[in-house]
Amino acid sequence: MKKYVFGAVGAVLMALMLWLLFRNTDWNEVGAALGKADWFLLAISLVPLFLSHPARVKRWSYIVRAAGPATFRQMFSATQIGFLANMVLPARAGEVIRPLVLTRLTRLPFSKSFALNAVDRITDLFGLLAVMAVSLLAFRPTEGLSIPAETFGTDAPITLTAEQYFGGAISAGVGLIVIAAAFVGLYTNRRLVLAISDKTIGLVSARAAEIVNQLINQFADGLHVFRSPLDLARSTLWSLITWGLNLVGLVIAMMAFDIDFPWYTAFVMQAILALAIAAPNTPGFVGPFHIAIVLALVMTVPGIDINLAKAFAIIAHLIQFPAVLVFGFWFLLRDDMNLFQLQREGEAQAKQAS
Repeated sequence: MKKYVFGAVGAVLMALMLWLLFRNTDWNEVGAALGKADWFLLAISLVPLFLSHPARVKRWSYIVRAAGPATFRQMFSATQIGFLANMVLPARAGEVIRPLVLTRLTRLPFSKSFALNAVDRITDLFGLLAVMAVSLLAFRPTEGLSIPAETFGTDAPITLTAEQYFGGAISAGVGLIVIAAAFVGLYTNRRLVLAISDKTIGLVSARAAEIVNQLINQFADGLHVFRSPLDLARSTLWSLITWGLNLVGLVIAMMAFDIDFPWYTAFVMQAILALAIAAPNTPGFVGPFHIAIVLALVMTVPGIDINLAKAFAIIAHLIQFPAVLVFGFWFLLRDDMNLFQLQREGEAQAKQAS
């Protein structure tokens, strides 16, 4: 029942965001912008996007190998099927399906696979923090940022002051640092974290505190990567490479649309995009993805034609699909798995853990 609720909420959010962004769009102008795009360059932009997927698996390999034997192919399969699930299923179902596939292929306990997936997100945060740091250092507006009225069909432009921009960006960065630090603290002093959990959550519900403590212990068991500083450094390096490949893909795609953008636009775009799709979201991130791309363009490229920005947002979203679909369906067929069966098993595992 819960998955149908998530699906319905995701569909409503998707429809609302698409309506908000495209309700007053001049589709003739959007079509003209698409017609002028350099499709050869767009095809080239797929290359770094394809390469980012094995790079992401290489990053994860330095974490998984600390817990037990797993081949690159097994990790690749788990990662790509998880990505495919995030693309077509609601509520970021891939975050449960990815460790479930790893457990199927390697016989690692699901709790450990789930924790290893969470640890991978920590090294992923290091790459995102680097992107956000470059964005803040390079893009430093001294005046208010104006979101043109035609962006969302408002009566007047939406103005964002420089203070609001920096305040929001810094708050997001601090939040990510706190999350990463919390995981590190969990490994270095698990007892303290459990004691804090008992004293805070336990005041509300002893059962809730028990569940949270169980999850804390599962995560802590997966933090073996911190036993090897070298593996952590290698994983972080591959995180930077992964984010770099995504940035290159965005840059080439913007060149295909002949957008006159400053060098830091891709960094701002990637930072906003990552925050927009971080939480449980719409299927395929339809809506939040497009809004993030358009906002990044109107913020960093003043005076850009809004129809050009929307046309680029559509294509920037579509070019994310080929690698996910090709790799995802290949491994589903190769390993004889069913995405919806994995979804049901993942829900059962999550229910059992709680």
